Amino acid sequence: MLHQTSGIILHTTNYSDTSLIVKVYTAKFGLQSYMINGTRSKKSKTKASLFQPMSIVEIVVSNSEKTSLQRISEINIQFPYSDIPYNIIKSSIAIFLNEILFRSLKEEHSDEDLFLYIKNSLLILDLKTDSCSNFHLCFLIQLSRFLGFYPQGNFSEKNSCFDLSDGRYISHLPSHNNYLKPDIAFLLNELMNSNFEHIQELKIDNTQRKILLQSIILFYQFHISSFGELKSLDVLEQVIS
Repeated sequence: MLHQTSGIILHTTNYSDTSLIVKVYTAKFGLQSYMINGTRSKKSKTKASLFQPMSIVEIVVSNSEKTSLQRISEINIQFPYSDIPYNIIKSSIAIFLNEILFRSLKEEHSDEDLFLYIKNSLLILDLKTDSCSNFHLCFLIQLSRFLGFYPQGNFSEKNSCFDLSDGRYISHLPSHNNYLKPDIAFLLNELMNSNFEHIQELKIDNTQRKILLQSIILFYQFHISSFGELKSLDVLEQVIS
């Protein structure tokens, strides 16, 4: 049976001489792997640009519970980007977010709210005209809400540190070193209370931004099994520094 759904391209792998296996986060079915035949042949009418990571597409797919590898019979760009492919900062952020999503999204069931959050975030990134240097920080914090480990509690004079492994604000230093000191814990709380429209109003310098990003990644590593090390981190930090 064929179904039509929106999707976000996360990863592609060559299969045979002419085909691709495409990992897509879809609105209807969650994370799925699809095969598309013949797209790498010289006669194919399907453009390779359709399969760029983070492309927002409309696809017609088969979806059977009898197999883990479904098939795409039709694919089209749903929302063409106007700036991300040509803006080095935005494209570096998109590549970084792609790797985060590829390592974080595991569930093969629909979560329309999560799909809309990712799609709308990408569209906002594409259209932003002010600085994007804090965009990825805001995205990661809000994404953790959908993934089930959003930071608990709030910064206060009493609870002035944040335990990265336990995921909450605390009133005393833990017995390990995986925590945020008050100055960075305060900025994390500011991120939690911000959004894409106002994120650049936060006063975060380059050093603080780097510490925050590395801390949030560690936070993800504590809460997502097999998250691993990010390959795109160094490039992003160089571009935004």
